[in-house]
Amino acid sequence: MSLIEKVEQMVGYLTVEDWESFYPFFTEDLSYKVGAHETVTGAKAAAEFLAGFYQIVKPANHVVHGAWELDGGVVIIEMDANYIRIADGKPITVPCCDVYRFEGDLIKDWRVYPDVANVYAE
Repeated sequence: MSLIEKVEQMVGYLTVEDWESFYPFFTEDLSYKVGAHETVTGAKAAAEFLAGFYQIVKPANHVVHGAWELDGGVVIIEMDANYIRIADGKPITVPCCDVYRFEGDLIKDWRVYPDVANVYAE
C-alpha cells in the first residue's frame, strides 16, 4: 500500500469518526497542527481536536484535487473537505492542504492548512 493510500484509508476512518481504527495510523508522538492552533501530541489528542470540531460541523466527504508522495516519506494532499454545519444544516466546503510526514509506515507529523471562513460565515 502506498503512503497516499494509507492516508486515504485513515481519512475514511476519520470521516466516520471511528477513532479506534484511526489511532493505529500514527506514531505515539504524533505532532498534529491545524492552522494557527496549538500543536497537539498523540493520536488521541488529534482525535479529541477533531471531535471538538465535529461538534460544529459533521464530515460529509473529501474531494481530492491532487495528491503527491515525495521522497523521504512526505505526502501532500490538496482537497475540499465537505461538511454539514450542525447549527443550520448548511453544506460547507473547506478548501484545505494537508502535509503528512511519515516515520516508516506511520504518520509522525500532520499539518492541516484549512480555510475555515465558510464554517463561521452566516
